[in-house]
Amino acid sequence: MQNIYYSMYRLRVAIHRFSKSNSGAVATEYAFLIAFIAIVAAIGMTLLGQNLSAFFNAIGVALQDMANNLPQPFNT
Repeated sequence: MQNIYYSMYRLRVAIHRFSKSNSGAVATEYAFLIAFIAIVAAIGMTLLGQNLSAFFNAIGVALQDMANNLPQPFNT
């Protein structure tokens, strides 16, 4: 019977420690930070969409030109 009381006591102590923990608040703050970054990134991509697309297309063309001008052993 004493073992049951000890187990209940340990459970109560664990619940008390969990309720006093601030780790949940930190996780919530990180979630808000990630959401804010995602919103800012989406707005930035929307506003710069055409310029960003042209920029990445230019990089793709440059990489393709480099790949076509590789020496013969590498160019398969």
